[in-house]
Amino acid sequence: MSMRRREFLGSALGVAVATGVDSAGAQAGAKSYSERLETPIVARYQVVVAGGGPSGVIAAAAAARSGTSTLLIERYPFLGGNGTAGLMTCYNGFRNQRPPEVLQTVKGIPADYIAELVRLGGVAEDDPYPKSKHDTAKGDLPYCIGFDPEAAKIASLNLLKKEGVALRLHSWVVGPMLDGPRVTGVIVESKSGRQAIAADIVIDATGDGDIAARAGAPFMGPAEKGDRMGMSLMYILGGLPANSKDFSGGIRLNDRVVKWGPGFGGDGLDVENLTKAEVESRLKLWEQVQKLRKEPGKESVYLSQIATGIGVRETRRIQGEYTVTEQDAINGTHFPDVVAVSSNPMPSYHGQRFFFAHEGFDIPYRSLVPKKIESLVLTGRCISCEQGPFQSARSMAPAMAVGHASGCAAALAAKGNIAPRLLDVKALQKLLLSQNAELRLKA
Repeated sequence: MSMRRREFLGSALGVAVATGVDSAGAQAGAKSYSERLETPIVARYQVVVAGGGPSGVIAAAAAARSGTSTLLIERYPFLGGNGTAGLMTCYNGFRNQRPPEVLQTVKGIPADYIAELVRLGGVAEDDPYPKSKHDTAKGDLPYCIGFDPEAAKIASLNLLKKEGVALRLHSWVVGPMLDGPRVTGVIVESKSGRQAIAADIVIDATGDGDIAARAGAPFMGPAEKGDRMGMSLMYILGGLPANSKDFSGGIRLNDRVVKWGPGFGGDGLDVENLTKAEVESRLKLWEQVQKLRKEPGKESVYLSQIATGIGVRETRRIQGEYTVTEQDAINGTHFPDVVAVSSNPMPSYHGQRFFFAHEGFDIPYRSLVPKKIESLVLTGRCISCEQGPFQSARSMAPAMAVGHASGCAAALAAKGNIAPRLLDVKALQKLLLSQNAELRLKA
């Protein structure tokens, strides 16, 4: 949605315009880059989604399907987030991993996306989790779906194209446009320079809650010790012998297998720590694979691909109007404003994988609405949860369900010109149900 006339943040939105000082060697009449940082508003949409991971892709599709002009912004030249860039090629949590697992808790647009992945032949033949009998091809989804990361990139593009979502790649969302506590759009950096995109509603799908935090929303950081979830560098081994059983524990893709590589701790928001994590993990992984190739019968194996970036699991959790508690998750609490259900285990609950004795806990709409900030909706792993339920809901299948809810909520708020926190939740639930979401509402 292009602008017909050129607007700038300073005059249009009451935000200070960034200007620079002439560099000593600048040619007469030429402007330095810093002098040109007036940040033009280059487009306007009803809904802007910041981040193209699984939750952001589904959120954008939901907003567009619900009748709003929608733009998805992504820093990489492809979509899929940790599933593709991070090679975490298994979508976990479509239902409980262990009985009771009769209920498929993630349906709707996420299931439509998986159907497209199936159509492309992008579902892996093997993954690390034992399966009960479910027919993926018919939409009856098991706990985990392993997938080809290249097929996932295409499936994401096809879904967004079908729904009419505008896409902007190679663009890093660096901050919100603000009018007091109200988010009015986002500021992006790209090869085109610094630009602004206005929006009625913004969805924070950055994973780290960057937009919410920079807008001033309060947030919870990861635990300093104990259950803090670390980072992992994923990789693909190629050249596997046919029918080899020596490479179990990964996601098998024909003659390749996706594996979990070296782990790393520390702050996933600290650029120096992230740099150290990338360097040390890659060097360590290279040595591991060279050592593996010296084992008898494994000479043909080679390092086919390393993830574009190390997989970050836990950073900020934004404080919302309600914070889902550990007991909510363990007890399978039902909420009247439920908009998604998470049945995925808590994988690092006090050192153990915690399986629920129920078919999932509710994620209330209030946990998607940040405190203090208006016109912003949360999705993905930055929603308002204590550390235990966070471990469950941050997995990619429930994160997609949350994305479905976030997209529908943003569309209703934008079309109704109302603040997300004042949204009629029953209208939101009705819309989600019309798009085949699973909410477990009582009759």
